[in-house]
Amino acid sequence: MATLEHIFYIPQRIIVAKNGAVLREPDRGRRPVKGLPQIFWADGSSWRAANLWAFNRANNGVTDIKTVRSNFSHLHKYAQWLEDQQLEWQHFPMLERDRVLIRWRKHLIEQRDRLGLLSPSTATHRMNATVYFYRFAQVYGLIGRDTPLWTERQVVHRFFDSVGFERTMLRQSTNLAIPNRARHGLKLEDGLTPITDGQRQELLAFTGREGNVSREIDLMLKLGFFSGARLGTITDLKKGTLDNAVSDPKEPGLFYLSVGPGHRPHVATKFDVSGQIIVPAALLEELRDYACNISRLKREALAAPEDKELVFLTRYGHRYADRDSGSGTAVGRAMVDVRRKATEAGMAFAKHFHFHMTRATFGSSLTSLLLSQEGATERDVLALVSALMLHKDVSTTLKYIKFVQQSPLKTAVANEYTNAFLGLRTGRVTGRA
Repeated sequence: MATLEHIFYIPQRIIVAKNGAVLREPDRGRRPVKGLPQIFWADGSSWRAANLWAFNRANNGVTDIKTVRSNFSHLHKYAQWLEDQQLEWQHFPMLERDRVLIRWRKHLIEQRDRLGLLSPSTATHRMNATVYFYRFAQVYGLIGRDTPLWTERQVVHRFFDSVGFERTMLRQSTNLAIPNRARHGLKLEDGLTPITDGQRQELLAFTGREGNVSREIDLMLKLGFFSGARLGTITDLKKGTLDNAVSDPKEPGLFYLSVGPGHRPHVATKFDVSGQIIVPAALLEELRDYACNISRLKREALAAPEDKELVFLTRYGHRYADRDSGSGTAVGRAMVDVRRKATEAGMAFAKHFHFHMTRATFGSSLTSLLLSQEGATERDVLALVSALMLHKDVSTTLKYIKFVQQSPLKTAVANEYTNAFLGLRTGRVTGRA
């Protein structure tokens, strides 16, 4: 099957020596690209057109390398499907239903609807990435300009800006686009919903017992649940960040950790948002004890010089989440074990538990607690939750407020519905005259 690899690309330039020999040497005027995605076919040959697209985007000075990797993770699936179907990526016969992109779109929809193997958003992104590649191939003459790829069309996209005003935008699309139908029900960040307080306690009691999971994963889960920090921030946390923690002047049981640009040591945040995350004093003490633990110090000794200050390292001294390669992370593999073991221990909810749900749980619990305080206004709650969760856009914070406000209504309706159903089962429902 086709494989996806990430290489360390060093730009080269061609020079002609005095004796006429053609040589290559590193181009010091351009930056190397760490983790450049490349696709290779099953026979080991390079998919040159796709790999040229990756090179072009990674060096255009506009596209972030993470976006390139994300696009290529989808294009890699397309390459595997092409080999499985024994099709060429340039296969566009006159009969429309036999064209490779039409068949690929049909396959994605089948995976989404009939087999349930793809989420609506994944199917949409996978098709979009494929179309983006073919647009590049057509512009650069890698495929005939008259090749019947698709039918162009314009669509009106409606959205709400950061302050709540509805806007419209005209976008170019194709007849191959797979709409990402919105799911019913209010969802929080990344479409995930929180777990209950009882489920959180049960899960942490399980991960806290020796032998179930590693201490590192247990501490990461605690940080997610009680600070709301993203996984990328947690895995980039430094020992110096713990040392520089600042106590809340009014609540000695709470501490703040500075993360994002402008703080030293630097800790990564999504969208490079700078701010502070909150941590309970007991958890901070546990983290500081762990940072000095002999077991962790052994991992530090194996780590690369630039990684030695990380709080969390794997047993081989590597990062738990490699921001440069874009490949699967150690946390992802560990979470597979957490779901399996917790489910086997009787926690049914753990079967579909993802690490980011710790953040959703923190946000909903914090918002609910703040809204219940006497005299608290929505504006005050919005500002505090947005600051503690490092939201780039206040509209994301509004979702938490709406979610919390709707929860009592849903509970009341569910209780009435259950009582009515039980009354029907026991024959205690009175009919109308």
